[in-house]
Amino acid sequence: MSNKFLNTSSFESSESVLPLHDSVSPALAEEKFRLLVESVRDYGIFLIDKQGFIESWNIGAQRIKGYSADEAIGKHFSIFYTSEDKIRRHPQYELEIAEKVGKYEEEGWRVRKDGTKFWSHIVITALRDKRGELVGFAKVTRDLTERKNAEEQLKLSEERARKMFESVKDYAMITLNCDGTVATWNEGARRIKGYEAKEIVGKHFSLFYPDQDIQMGKCEYELKEAIETGRLEDEGWRIRKDGTRFWASVAITAIRDNDGTVIAFSQVTRDMTDRKRADDLLKMSYSNLEKRIDERTNQLMSTNIKLQDAIQVRDEFLSIASHELRTPLTPLKLQIQRLLKNIQNKSLSNMSEKSLEKIMSSCDTSISRLSSLIDNLLDVSRINMGKLNLNVETFDLKEMALELIERHKLEISNSDTEVTIIAKDPIWGSFDRLRVEQVFTNLLTNALKYGNRKPVRIEVYEEMGWVHLSFHDRGLGIAPNDLERVFERFERLHAEDTVGGLGLGLYITRQIIEAHGGTIKADSSKEWGTVFQVKMPLNFKGQGL
Repeated sequence: MSNKFLNTSSFESSESVLPLHDSVSPALAEEKFRLLVESVRDYGIFLIDKQGFIESWNIGAQRIKGYSADEAIGKHFSIFYTSEDKIRRHPQYELEIAEKVGKYEEEGWRVRKDGTKFWSHIVITALRDKRGELVGFAKVTRDLTERKNAEEQLKLSEERARKMFESVKDYAMITLNCDGTVATWNEGARRIKGYEAKEIVGKHFSLFYPDQDIQMGKCEYELKEAIETGRLEDEGWRIRKDGTRFWASVAITAIRDNDGTVIAFSQVTRDMTDRKRADDLLKMSYSNLEKRIDERTNQLMSTNIKLQDAIQVRDEFLSIASHELRTPLTPLKLQIQRLLKNIQNKSLSNMSEKSLEKIMSSCDTSISRLSSLIDNLLDVSRINMGKLNLNVETFDLKEMALELIERHKLEISNSDTEVTIIAKDPIWGSFDRLRVEQVFTNLLTNALKYGNRKPVRIEVYEEMGWVHLSFHDRGLGIAPNDLERVFERFERLHAEDTVGGLGLGLYITRQIIEAHGGTIKADSSKEWGTVFQVKMPLNFKGQGL
């Protein structure tokens, strides 16, 4: 390899020439120094003349830049620079600064022989002879690409973490100085607590606490606990900028340096107000439920069997529900099995038309019964979810009532009950027809079930903008204490009766009437039976529940 390097006998640099030991000749020292420079592999070390042309080359320069000594010596050192740097004459600028102040140092992208770029740390030192005349430059180059890539990855990671920290909206993520003042602020903190970063950074975090907590020293306690245990978790009321309160879940973590000294705190806050309200509402609901169970139990048995009564009520409902759902399924299954057997035996054609009609009629009755039960359960579900929508149309209630009586003529006949309807004049109003028909049908069916085969009287009339429906049966009657209970879900006041049902009809009826802006009430006596009175506005304009 051809080599040309620094000759200390012809020039010197205050940075590079050191006093020699008396026992070492200058020539030997210069040779050792030349060998040292040539053997260095991690640094590119070479000389360039005053105009920037390369005069020497070492192994490190060849390894870093890719050029051999023969390829590099004599070339201008700008071959290592990017096109952008050449256009702006950056290589010349570096020599000018080095000549002026003695040294130029920077980090930047350089180009290898194969065109790839590497991140370089370079130092250019001006070399002068004993008279102070500039004779050239020494340049030292180090490849810091790996460090640069690591720094870029760290920077990217930190930037991602910063953006994530700042963009998180569901959590208030802040850092506190050791004295409790706010150091950083993210979007979640702004959304939850109401302060802009410029309003709160530098302020004490006690601004978020109620006065009572501040007076009790809660802020100081939390920081102290975080220091002692490393982390503190707490739930409690906090204060927003506008003075409103929110229920917060807070975690404070002590941040320590490598020596274990606390240098800051991280605080993560989540707004749990909705959960708190839900919990409180649930507790209230449980409390109301317990109160209702207690009241119901007191009517039936002594206080020492309250739990057994609640279990009994549940078991009774499950028993009734399973029985009521099974009742229409059993005959339906039997009739279908009968038909299937005839089909398999190829004897279906031998059945009389009357027999087939009877089977299909029985199936139709079972399906209607099952459909009615399922419809009731679905209506309860819609009511509970607030999805009982009303499709309002204008129609004559008198005409509807008469039509329904005709539609239930067979049912009325089978119940052996005389039904009288009084509806003198047409009554035009705006309602959901299907739902009003459901109300009428539920009250009629109820009267037929419990009317004890005695006459039923129905009245339909209008008075001062309100329509009135009255259903009067002379049946079993309802005890005064149960007049409101009949409108509740799954209520069957006569457990010994065999009339069936889930105890949902009157509950659904009331919900439909109230959705129309109306009311329903019951009055009863063992002497004259029961009257259900419905009152609704003629021109309903609402949307339902």
